[in-house]
Amino acid sequence: MKKKWLSKLLAILPVFALITSIVVPVNTAAGAPWRSSLYPANWTPSYTDGQGRFLQDFSYAGYWRGEKDIPTNPPGATYNVVTQYGADPNGGADSTNAIQNAINAAGNAGGGIVYLPPGTYKVKPQGSSNSAIWINRNNVVLRGAGKSSTFIFNDSTSMRDKAVIRVAPINSADWFSPTNTPTSIRSDIQPRSTRIPVNSVSGYNLNEFVIVRADASDAFIAEHRMSGLWNSSLRGQTFSRQIVGIEAATNTLIVDIPIRYTLKTRDNARVYKVGIAITEAGIENLSIGMRQHTGSGWGDTDFNRSGTGAYDVHASKAVTFSNARNSWMDNVNSYRPSSNGSDIHLLSHGVVINQSRSITIQNTNLQKPQYRGEGGNGYLYHVQGGDNLIQNSVATNARHSFTMSSMWTNGNVFFRNTSNYPRLASDFHMHLSVANLFDSMTMNGDYLEAVYRPYGTVQHGWTTSQSVFWNTTGNAYQSGQSSIVKSRQWGQGYVIGTRGAANNVEYSISGNDASAPQDFVEGIGTAADLQPQSLYLDQKAKRLGGGGNPNPDPGNLLTNPGFEDGSLNGWIGWDNGTLAQKVDTDFPLGGSYKLTHWASVAYQQLTYQQVSVPNGLYSASVWVRSGGGQKVLRLFARNYGAAELTAEIGSSPITGYTKYTIDNINVTNGQVEIGIWNDANANNWAAFDNFELVKK
Repeated sequence: MKKKWLSKLLAILPVFALITSIVVPVNTAAGAPWRSSLYPANWTPSYTDGQGRFLQDFSYAGYWRGEKDIPTNPPGATYNVVTQYGADPNGGADSTNAIQNAINAAGNAGGGIVYLPPGTYKVKPQGSSNSAIWINRNNVVLRGAGKSSTFIFNDSTSMRDKAVIRVAPINSADWFSPTNTPTSIRSDIQPRSTRIPVNSVSGYNLNEFVIVRADASDAFIAEHRMSGLWNSSLRGQTFSRQIVGIEAATNTLIVDIPIRYTLKTRDNARVYKVGIAITEAGIENLSIGMRQHTGSGWGDTDFNRSGTGAYDVHASKAVTFSNARNSWMDNVNSYRPSSNGSDIHLLSHGVVINQSRSITIQNTNLQKPQYRGEGGNGYLYHVQGGDNLIQNSVATNARHSFTMSSMWTNGNVFFRNTSNYPRLASDFHMHLSVANLFDSMTMNGDYLEAVYRPYGTVQHGWTTSQSVFWNTTGNAYQSGQSSIVKSRQWGQGYVIGTRGAANNVEYSISGNDASAPQDFVEGIGTAADLQPQSLYLDQKAKRLGGGGNPNPDPGNLLTNPGFEDGSLNGWIGWDNGTLAQKVDTDFPLGGSYKLTHWASVAYQQLTYQQVSVPNGLYSASVWVRSGGGQKVLRLFARNYGAAELTAEIGSSPITGYTKYTIDNINVTNGQVEIGIWNDANANNWAAFDNFELVKK
């Protein structure tokens, strides 16, 4: 009846049909499985509805386009920074040169693992260097003994525009510095195309990487209603692509990933080569902390005032990837150095990806920057590149937790991340970063924003188009806000499925709003029943396996691993007389539920699951928050044919969800038990979510 009424109204008011040309947000009945009308079961990347709306294929994001796993045993020797290069694991002497010498040796040998044994390593930028540690050769992996064992401590507060760890090639691979004569594109290219018609394919070869782009011309700017506000410094829509086919007869290049936005000959659309990116570089299994700046001057605009603390730390970074490809950061946390008088982990930014593609950032927990002022500070995950993947990661107390900016930022996926209480929204920040995906995000005191921003010397303006918010969980609104997603994108934008106590979407526009048509919105409050739960995983399964799978964890062998049926179904409990386990909705990592251990008296609680599996190697993991104080708190794997294995969670407080993993469980008897053992004092609490058991 509601749809019939709307149809009659639109027939009477055609002007509103133009402005609000979408289906009314679908509030599907609770418990009834539903699919987006834009993503039917037989979806293909060419699918378009009757009003010209479509979802782009986001399955290419991350390391090797999601087609390869991050290597656990990369090639090359292991270079021990302590025993071979004299680094001090006690944090007394500066270890910068020792670590850099090990990195250089590995790089000169063609690659290898630079290993930091358990300990604390003091580093800082040397001389005029803009980073303390520089990974500048292919195939070099900086590996610690674990994020609770290996700590890199940046001992300098003069960090303006500097990084603790930088991943970048020795020679420039700037995306806007051609190394050959650019080749003109001879006809306009539409979104979703992989065919690039050029004047000549001469000089191009299979498997080469090229830049495909057009300018932010006066005509392009006028088309987007930004005349006088944008200019050519914004570069224009830009895509890093690999040539996978050459049709000499038709002078056509075929590229590996679809183009995300219209490229017009009017705007000097062209193809060219650039310098060689750094590849196969990794940072893993460690934590990074930065010395607190004890100076004054922390106002929003003090970053431009010399002599202030804000000036000294402006735009500093824990990690930066620049001109990189097929590289990663895995299992890396921030931490509070013992010398910091306040609960501060970093000075400004967490990880920044710039002019890089196919980077995966995963299983990270970045927190508590000291400066969250204007000018670009306090962003914990900031992407300016294409087809990168940030997954299973946490941001706490940022200015912006997760953010994107610039016209060369497209095809990125933020999957199953959690944001905790930033100062401002996780957002599309400026200058039309098109066709990106936020999938299965959990927002605690944060919201996702894709709107016009009237700020900046070159006005931020339209921040995105064709971007998707899929299956968003809101546990709590940010103070002063009443929505978990705000979406008023240039052209089309998509909000599909929200859930949790905070599930409202702000998307309505006025009759003269330049962002018309109104963004497509459906499934407000009913994402728990959305099929599939993950757009990214389902699209990836379709592309790589020929079919989709509505299960967001097709390899997870546990039943009810995130407790999303609201119960302990599949799990077994034991206690010493005081029941201390329950499933609740108080700040889960993802979804709506989590497992909690707590009692007002001392308790012992066991929660586990028995699984029958084929013999072989497995990995088990869980995400944990804890108030600390327990006598014993551990993840275990037992009854698999050998001695019990554990990952000690310990008695220290864990303020943000942190992943604990048991690797290489060699099952020889066709079964395994995975669970939590908690021997706790009165009022000790711990929260657990997203258990996982996967075959390696």
